[in-house]
Amino acid sequence: MIKKPVILALVGVVLLLCQSSHALSWGKIDATPDTSIAYVERYGLQEVRLTVEYQPYYFGYLPAYVEVSVEGSPSWLTVIASPRTFVLQPKTPKTVTLIMQVKEHDIQAGQSGTVDIAVRGRLVTGGVLRTIDDAKLSLIVGYNPFTEIAISAIQPIERTSPDRELPFIINIYNYGNSRIIVDLTAEEKPGDWKYVISPSTVVIEPKQPGDDTFPYATVTITLTSPHGTAISYHNDWEDFAIKAKARAEAPYYEYQGGKWVRRTDEIDLITKYETTAYFLAKNKGFYVPGFDVLIMMAGIAIAGLLIARKKK
Repeated sequence: MIKKPVILALVGVVLLLCQSSHALSWGKIDATPDTSIAYVERYGLQEVRLTVEYQPYYFGYLPAYVEVSVEGSPSWLTVIASPRTFVLQPKTPKTVTLIMQVKEHDIQAGQSGTVDIAVRGRLVTGGVLRTIDDAKLSLIVGYNPFTEIAISAIQPIERTSPDRELPFIINIYNYGNSRIIVDLTAEEKPGDWKYVISPSTVVIEPKQPGDDTFPYATVTITLTSPHGTAISYHNDWEDFAIKAKARAEAPYYEYQGGKWVRRTDEIDLITKYETTAYFLAKNKGFYVPGFDVLIMMAGIAIAGLLIARKKK
């Protein structure tokens, strides 16, 4: 005959191995990130590491089955946990990597969102009175700037005659994700030609979600063709170049020494971008000093002759 203590022991084992909705907390999952704030790049991956550990409240020798879930994230961000599931021994830390990547590039730099993570565990054997408390945490994820511009010339080659104004119309496109300030200068001056860049500084907003085209600003480069002091003939080509230097207004953060630090210097392709456009102008024709005055005098003389004929 089986003794009563043995029966009670068997009943206890069965109860411990059974699932129940009235289970008590047997332990907890701890999940500690190496940073609570992260910044992602327009291109590339950003990683945040979680240290996950199972802490039994009572005695514990059996492992726990752990699952890492992304409960929420910004619409422009993809977040993946690696590994997502694993078996964890009590009081044995496990590193989980959260991999983040931007999936919508039209989102403006400087925006941030919250990533919610839940780490759940259960004993491999299951059982009543032995549930494991979840770990939940939130990360703030910001979007770093990326700067790129392009110059499009409506007509990069133009022709004119001496002592005339010659306009070149250009559009400067913002292909980055931040509001930018663009300064324009003459990298190669057009010889004896006089030039004016108007405006020499423009501000361009970034592309917004749903826009079909990239934002741009229009700039006019007005050249005045050279001439001599006496009657002369010109038939010359002149090339020149305009440099555009863009700088982003959004701040850029970099992970240094275990924390995120704002960079104050300019960084190529991140907070600044430079590009150059080349143009060609031709000055062809005669120049006669005071030629406009001669034409006016001739016109007056002809008008006088016509009036005299009518009087006759």
